[in-house]
Amino acid sequence: SKGLSALSCMEHRGACGGDGVSGDGAGVMTDVPWTLIEAEGMHVRSDKCPQPGVGMVFLPCDPERSAKLRSMIEEVCSANELSFLGWRLVPTDPSTLGEAAEAAMPSIWQFFVKAPSRLEDDGDRDGFERTLYLVRRRFVVERERQGLLWGDDDDEMYLASFSSRTIVYKGMVQSSVLARFYKDLSNDKFETNFIIYHRRFSTNTSPR
Repeated sequence: SKGLSALSCMEHRGACGGDGVSGDGAGVMTDVPWTLIEAEGMHVRSDKCPQPGVGMVFLPCDPERSAKLRSMIEEVCSANELSFLGWRLVPTDPSTLGEAAEAAMPSIWQFFVKAPSRLEDDGDRDGFERTLYLVRRRFVVERERQGLLWGDDDDEMYLASFSSRTIVYKGMVQSSVLARFYKDLSNDKFETNFIIYHRRFSTNTSPR
């Protein structure tokens, strides 16, 4: 709550869209909020895998396109020794957005993967993080290989984070709107040991 309050004090560094509501970007990085995630029934942790990898990904709103990209993500994870554990649709409140931000809003998902057994047995968390970083790059390559690009919407898949340690919540919002848009951030069950907050510095370029 202190971090979100501090973020709201950074609004002067950003810009607001012509609709008077859409911001040009704000976000936070925190610990993965396992208490909240498991309270919703996502029991993906185990004694052998106490810290699964978590991806925060922006996908198309079109159900067919979204399903194709989710399938591709699962395939790439499997091909790289990451056991896929499930999907979670991130709770949001689009009514908090301005016209421009709402028009560009993707569907926002979290997905969970288990570390390769060779790393899990050794407790090699750094090795797991390296694997997640490399697999994150593979998503881009495989998406292009499978032809999952749709004209002007080539940027409609984006990974905000993919880690077993941290997670990123961000969007085209003003500072004070972030915790109202992402319902997780205003949930009492969200627990973290730290928060890094950011308000995009105003430039003459529009975010995508």
